[in-house]
Amino acid sequence: MPIIVSNPSAQPNPTVPARPAVPQVAIPPEAAETAEELFARLRRLCAEGRVAIELDNKRLSHIDSPVSFEAWGNQLVYPLLLLTCAAWWWLGWKVGAGTAVASVLLYLTIGKAFLHRRIDRRVREQVLEDVVLWRKLWNFGGVSLRRIGEVEADGTCVAPRDNWMEFVRRFAKTA
Repeated sequence: MPIIVSNPSAQPNPTVPARPAVPQVAIPPEAAETAEELFARLRRLCAEGRVAIELDNKRLSHIDSPVSFEAWGNQLVYPLLLLTCAAWWWLGWKVGAGTAVASVLLYLTIGKAFLHRRIDRRVREQVLEDVVLWRKLWNFGGVSLRRIGEVEADGTCVAPRDNWMEFVRRFAKTA
């Protein structure tokens, strides 16, 4: 049953200026779903394995990202820096320089992979539990939804340019 939106009927009042009539608009029933209902459906589709959430780690590692913390990177940098300084102080500049190179390589390989895994875990454990956090992340960008088994353009939804709620509605119509 469609919902009709129009002006409330009122008796003409000479003291109040007349407003132009608002045209009646029929709102389809699926558009009346709340964001919470659609978010619950999105979580269910992800849990069933019908929709995949893909993350852009470079974008989500940005300092303004709602799912990244600069302190996570510091947890890895400071111990490596301390190790490099200690090696330089007690074993000489050659060993210290070698330790510095090894520390940088360690951070860029294992450290970055660790940070990306933490961001992924944070999205799946915290952001997918709260529609407010999900909307912040969607508006920030760096996340996309993809229908499993489809590679066509209609099967993906990229934040923030696409509407995730329409994606979930379309998925429900075709599923």
